[in-house]
Amino acid sequence: MIKNIALVLFFCGLLSNTKADTTVLNFNILHKNKVVGSLVATKVINGDIISYHSFTQIQAKIITTVDLKYDYNVTFNSDKLFKSNVSILLNGKSLAETSTLFRNGEYLVNKNKKVLKLQDSIVYSTVLLYFKEPINVKECYSEQDGSFNTLVSLGNHKYKKINSKRNENVYVYKNGVLYEATIDGGLINFVIQLKK
Repeated sequence: MIKNIALVLFFCGLLSNTKADTTVLNFNILHKNKVVGSLVATKVINGDIISYHSFTQIQAKIITTVDLKYDYNVTFNSDKLFKSNVSILLNGKSLAETSTLFRNGEYLVNKNKKVLKLQDSIVYSTVLLYFKEPINVKECYSEQDGSFNTLVSLGNHKYKKINSKRNENVYVYKNGVLYEATIDGGLINFVIQLKK
């Protein structure tokens, strides 16, 4: 009897773990109207925990061949950023490593082995720009830079994001999801377009 109850509880646990809601968005990356890469953004909802992963790979010839990889792993708990890890590789070498962790009422940001603390609550971050139109949102946290970016509504489901280096990106939404973005990536400017 106890063995049967244990089996039922085990299978109920398995079933509850498989009820995670997953959304995957696939984007093309364009440079001068030519596809030079891809971006895959994944959102997994499991109760109060929402996990995001985005992976971008860009290969373009500017003066020399550029191979850029952006890897974001971000977790929100109860609609607040809990942790994030960002890794950026340029031609196989680390360009940036940034992690953010919420602990004891504050955020610890480790950017390229330098640690700083943030007291502000983080409820919207860059990775959310793929999945959730920033209606009435004035700033978003940059998991890559460990700072807050300004968001400006341009009307008609269009928004401008201004980062700490004053670079401007423009995001356009359809049905609440990112449709297209024009990105000033510093090394390379590109356009992100949702695959149809």
